[in-house]
Amino acid sequence: MKLTIILALLAAVAFGCGKKSTYSTKEGEVTVDKKGGQVTFELKSKDGNTTVTVNEGGVALPDKFPKDVPIYKGAIVKVASTQGKTMMVHMNVPASAADALKFYQDQLKDQGWEIQSTMNMGEGSMLSAKKADRQCTALVLKQDKQTVVQLTVAQEGS
Repeated sequence: MKLTIILALLAAVAFGCGKKSTYSTKEGEVTVDKKGGQVTFELKSKDGNTTVTVNEGGVALPDKFPKDVPIYKGAIVKVASTQGKTMMVHMNVPASAADALKFYQDQLKDQGWEIQSTMNMGEGSMLSAKKADRQCTALVLKQDKQTVVQLTVAQEGS
């Protein structure tokens, strides 16, 4: 499926503004929609649907993104993805990596999440939290002069 996604993104980049096309693959049907700098693609397959939206200028959070998962003030969401009961956002935040990690530790805890683990990985850190039947992972990385946060929220078993 990863190859299909990569091919769909490459096809989307090749299109001009305002193009929408659908491709059939072995995995299912991929629809690519490009409007200005934003590209959205949706893969419909027997395994379920995957939607990914990408825009360097920012995109909206996925529909039904949990209200109890905080978004850093001033963050620019660059990628938003939904696959079944799993949602992922990739964003730039206006903070140091250490401050962003502390924000997610404190805010998730304040929202009732139990922090299960944290791991320092040199240029970045990761934390994992659990609430009821959901898992939240925050990966915080320093890239060039920016801090990047990737949040993944998933139902257990998905």
